[in-house]
Amino acid sequence: MNVDFFISRRISAGDNSGRTSPAVKVAIASVALSIAVMILAVSIVGGFRREILQKVIGFNSHITLYPQESGSGVIKFTPELDSIISGTPGVTSHSLSATVPALLKSPGAFRGIYLRGISGNADTTFLHSAITEGRMPRQKSSELLISASVARHLGLSVGDSINLFMIAEGITARRLPVSGIYNSHFENYDDYLVFAPIELPQALASLSPDEGTTVEIYTSSLSETERLTPELAERLNNGILSGRLNQVYRMDTALDKGANYLAWLDMLDTNVWIILTLMTLVAVFTLISGLLIIILQKVRFIGVMKAIGASSGRLRHIFVLMAVRIAVTGLLAGNAIAIAVIAVQSAWHVIPLNPEAYYIDFVPVSMSLPLLLALNAAFILIIYLMLIIPARFVSRISPAESMRFEH
Repeated sequence: MNVDFFISRRISAGDNSGRTSPAVKVAIASVALSIAVMILAVSIVGGFRREILQKVIGFNSHITLYPQESGSGVIKFTPELDSIISGTPGVTSHSLSATVPALLKSPGAFRGIYLRGISGNADTTFLHSAITEGRMPRQKSSELLISASVARHLGLSVGDSINLFMIAEGITARRLPVSGIYNSHFENYDDYLVFAPIELPQALASLSPDEGTTVEIYTSSLSETERLTPELAERLNNGILSGRLNQVYRMDTALDKGANYLAWLDMLDTNVWIILTLMTLVAVFTLISGLLIIILQKVRFIGVMKAIGASSGRLRHIFVLMAVRIAVTGLLAGNAIAIAVIAVQSAWHVIPLNPEAYYIDFVPVSMSLPLLLALNAAFILIIYLMLIIPARFVSRISPAESMRFEH
């Protein structure tokens, strides 16, 4: 066993009985609390970012392709367009979508909505996860998936039927059943979006099976979306120049459409940095105070060690090792507490939130192993560097003066 490490472990005890001194206990508790709060803060903000982005992407897709013309707003999903999109490296899936304005009317109320038709091959993972009652509309049916806010406003339940009106060249009316109710807690979307198979809005707007209003394109991640967008735009431009495509397009990304939500997440990131800084300062100051108290308690020991030939550098090393050992003990305890809280919250959502303020009805948590290890490593490094300063007081203690201190 390393001699310096052995000595550092022995002197952390407050007396000859081997019991831990109160200063060490306070330091361990402070480090445990600080690292637990830091891990939970990072985890909660990471959870918010994951949940919010899932909702933004779920409603908008990673990339949305529109027709450039401001007239009919109809995009024709030709085999050439399909080939260019599917042939772009990084595209995981894509589908035609059709969104038309309409009016829902019950006997006692009405609501203007956007009826969004989704293709059979569309990614509906998000919508499935947001359903609170009923189910998704069956393919090629005339069923509707409405939000909880629309259902409350119109007094609807799963299985009820509602009158839908669409005004174009004339008034088109349909009476349609409600197959399910979803709730994403995103009021800007929930209040107006109603989903149905794409054949329904195509029929209402007199569109052919290969016509819609947008093409929804999905990638593996937002970083991949940023890389892919310019490349896809270039491919589409080349297709127009070569004559393969006869329509001009424009694109929006989830980052563009979710800018307000991302700005809110950036504010949370700022709060996390403040928390990390404050918790690190608390842990460092507590450890420095504990180390100074232990140094004062061990003045006689330091004098004896110097008298038998131990250098000031070696004594500094012993006390820094002792403080790092205390920090690691607190670090392990804090990690255990934080990981337990994250596991419980992730499994059972025991801590609720007001969805009207936070867009989510529970506190979300998310923590990756690399981020957890990086946070712990940075914490240990900062503490080690800061503890070198109080340890230098050891060099100022002389053997002659230390003999005046009693046990």
